Amino acid sequence: MTDNVDVRFLGEQMRQMQSDLRQVRSDQLRLESEQVQMQDRLARVDTKIDLLAAKADSLDAKVDYHDLRLDRLEGKMDRLEERVERLETKMDNGFRAIDARFDQVFQTIATNTQILLDAIKSRPSA
Repeated sequence: MTDNVDVRFLGEQMRQMQSDLRQVRSDQLRLESEQVQMQDRLARVDTKIDLLAAKADSLDAKVDYHDLRLDRLEGKMDRLEERVERLETKMDNGFRAIDARFDQVFQTIATNTQILLDAIKSRPSA
């Protein structure tokens, strides 16, 4: 009877191990399925990251292009400011020359008027 009990006990143990083995295999398949899903998600995330990297590169190129244009515009503005300053200097010099000419004309008129007044005063009254 001990042989019979041992065989039943071993049979029970084998059934339990088979059940445990089926559960382990089921868990393994579930984990493999989750792993495939995670790999798929990672692939989609990787694709999105690549797309974002491409967009960032495109944005960098646009920023570089606009930065270059701004540099050119700054250069043009600097040259324009220099021209305006030169024109202001020329105009200031021209206005000073005109003012000097007017001063000279007024001085000449004043001198001539004084000469005329002196001539009129020194004329004998008739």
